[in-house]
Amino acid sequence: MSRRAIIFLTQIAILVVFLAAWEFGVSARDVPFFGKPSLVAERLAQLFIAGEIWRHVQVTLTEVVLGYLMGAAVGLALGVVLGRSRMLSDIFQPYILAFYSIPKIALAPVFIVWLGLGLGSKIAVVALSTFFLVFFNTYSGLQTLDQEMIRLARLMGADWRQTYQRVIMPASAPSILIGFRTAVPYAVIGAIIGEYIGAHEGLGHFILYAAQTFDAPGLFAGIAILVAFVFAANFGLMRLERRIVRWRPVEQALQT
Repeated sequence: MSRRAIIFLTQIAILVVFLAAWEFGVSARDVPFFGKPSLVAERLAQLFIAGEIWRHVQVTLTEVVLGYLMGAAVGLALGVVLGRSRMLSDIFQPYILAFYSIPKIALAPVFIVWLGLGLGSKIAVVALSTFFLVFFNTYSGLQTLDQEMIRLARLMGADWRQTYQRVIMPASAPSILIGFRTAVPYAVIGAIIGEYIGAHEGLGHFILYAAQTFDAPGLFAGIAILVAFVFAANFGLMRLERRIVRWRPVEQALQT
């Protein structure tokens, strides 16, 4: 049996044991607080069949996707610029670090004051959460490049556009893609934080309402949807990484 098969089967076994312990370890008295996997599955089916959850899913996915794309684009662009310019890096680094040190949950009310309770404030929180992870991974990837390889490309007649296209970006792609993958759960967290603080729809609002009404199966159903989205997004980005960074061994790409 291959190593990957052993890891997969072990992960499945751990999940089965966890769910079984949860299912049989919760008494009837504690169900309103902890729920059970069978009740969570039943609640999920009810939510999707009745259509109650679709609007919440749509709102949260819109916030996550738009905010993620905006934050990733700005983080990538700024990471490339500062990663290749020592002067700009020295100028802006203190400001970026100071802004990064501010907890995102502290900025969420500010965005709500500026942009209101609609999608705009939630997208801003998601974009900010995504920006820093993509930026720092891109910046780090460009800072650790082999400068000798760049000089060799220039000596061979490559202009700066060709150097970026054929040397700099491919060499830093693994670090950049790690930033993209790492930013996904933080983007979801940013959307949920924004919805917790002020929203009338979205999965964050649904989870908060379920907690306030002691609807444990509904609460865990909302969390399960978020986890499924993060897993699906990371799986897609991992497949994209394997296609882009083809020179890396498959096992190494999966372990990153």
